[in-house]
Amino acid sequence: MSSRGGKWRWTASFAILLFFIFSIAWQTRAAAEQSLAEQLLEIMRANHQISEAQYKKLKKQAEEQKAAQMRTEKEYKKLKNQVEKQQATAEDRQIQTETRYAELKKQVDKQNAAQAIMAGQTATPKTKAASGKKISANNQLRETGTGTGGGGMSFHMHGIKVNIGGFIEAAGIYRNRWLGADVDSPFQNLPLRNSPHYYQNETRFTARQSRLSIMAQGDYSPTVHLTGYYEMDFLGAAPSANSNESNSYNMRIRHLFALVHWETYGLRLLCGQTWSLVTLDSKGIIPLAEEIPLTIDAQYVPGFNWARQPQFRIVKDWNKKFWLGLSVENPQTTYSSEPDAPANFPVNYSLNQAPGSLFASNLSVNNMPDIVEKAAYDCRFGHFELFNLTRTFNSSLEVGSGPKSLNSQNITGDAVGGGFIIPLYGQKLTLQTSGMYGDGIGRYGSGQLPDVTQDANGAIHPIPAFHLLSGLIWSPSKAFTMYSYFGMEQAQRKYYTANGVAYGYGNPLYDTYVYGLGVPGAFQGQIQSIAQITVGEWWNFYHGNYGNMVWGLQYSYTTDNYFSGSHPGPQANDSMFFSSFRYYWN
Repeated sequence: MSSRGGKWRWTASFAILLFFIFSIAWQTRAAAEQSLAEQLLEIMRANHQISEAQYKKLKKQAEEQKAAQMRTEKEYKKLKNQVEKQQATAEDRQIQTETRYAELKKQVDKQNAAQAIMAGQTATPKTKAASGKKISANNQLRETGTGTGGGGMSFHMHGIKVNIGGFIEAAGIYRNRWLGADVDSPFQNLPLRNSPHYYQNETRFTARQSRLSIMAQGDYSPTVHLTGYYEMDFLGAAPSANSNESNSYNMRIRHLFALVHWETYGLRLLCGQTWSLVTLDSKGIIPLAEEIPLTIDAQYVPGFNWARQPQFRIVKDWNKKFWLGLSVENPQTTYSSEPDAPANFPVNYSLNQAPGSLFASNLSVNNMPDIVEKAAYDCRFGHFELFNLTRTFNSSLEVGSGPKSLNSQNITGDAVGGGFIIPLYGQKLTLQTSGMYGDGIGRYGSGQLPDVTQDANGAIHPIPAFHLLSGLIWSPSKAFTMYSYFGMEQAQRKYYTANGVAYGYGNPLYDTYVYGLGVPGAFQGQIQSIAQITVGEWWNFYHGNYGNMVWGLQYSYTTDNYFSGSHPGPQANDSMFFSSFRYYWN
């Protein structure tokens, strides 16, 4: 046997010996500590310091204390073992959770990277809504349920979120005067008592306000968001489609635009067709977050400032509280005919021009876009905004008695407006008011009063006008929304007289006597104001995983007040009832 093996054997034997000596000493010390009380009792007993009875009693107490101490130590060890087991189990679960989380995160990162490669992007962050605002029940009634990126049926394709929304509507209409109109009411065409239509009422059903929308959203980067939106309905009328207010060409485009949002700089660039910047917003200056009246009537309420037309818009926000916007929008001029014009009345070639390619009805000549500047402010008291509208009207007249030339002139009209939305009782009751005053604003109102009139030479002049709309919206529960509006549009006289002949709009020399039914007359009256009171409600009676079923009722009373002339101005009126049954898919 080698010397090295013997050395290790002696070393091991010595270690074992030391271990036994240490164990015996430790046990002896413990035994000494445990019997110390008993030894003390034996000494006292031997020295006769305590009686035999006291010795037995104290010895019993010492044994009971020793037993209690042993039980306590045993329970302590048991509890300690339980705690150590629970800690070990918790640590195992935490390790398992962290491992599972790491595996899932790795899978998600791998899927995102694959989508980014397919979309030609460097990353695919979570997409954001065009408006940055969650859809509300009222917005769903106003629009399609996808206007703010919520609702509808959604899916992802190549890193782009696609949302298909809309609703199907079955509407019923009753008017006590015959207008021959669908669900959008021509408020400026109410018949007077000298018309047979004044004595006829109408009832019709329609599904043409049903809508379909598609929204595509993608992120170029975590702070650059892209949105494309298309929305259509079936309210176009091909023979009379025009660019006056809703650009209602078939298939009727309600909205069709692209939006770029640079979140870091608070900038939004919109190109395409949507609501005009003169329309009141519900928050900031955000597309598809406008405060649209909740009416079933697709022409809304007189006094509501709006147009849906092509435009280029840039908006800047500061912390989403203060907003500035600039929009250049498609121009168009509406005008009033001259009821007393002579046969040789000069022709103004800027008005009522024959349509060209892809247009059905006549157009006006405009060489400058309509320009809107807008400022908005949001705070805990509500939403407030102001805007300025600048319009340029073109006048082109023949001059000369022999060879004629064309004399063109540009006339500028300015208007100012604004509005606010104030919560009166939390989110259950809100007050909204909007208005506009200026020259040549007729086509921006639901009543569609004329923008301009003509003098004796045929030159055009903007008509001063005023629009006002105020409403209360009450939502006592998630299922019910009730609304009431008062709106009016009022024009001022703009008239001229030459050689005893009356021209212009609201001339006091016009014949305003309304002859009886069937009696020929030369009525020349023109509308001074259009006013309406509207009340209605929406009941969301089913809201679930398969969509929303909504039922609405509306009543409106509308009056057309005419300028006075040779006689006091007459008045036309109409009571209208609407019902709507809608299914929104989401």
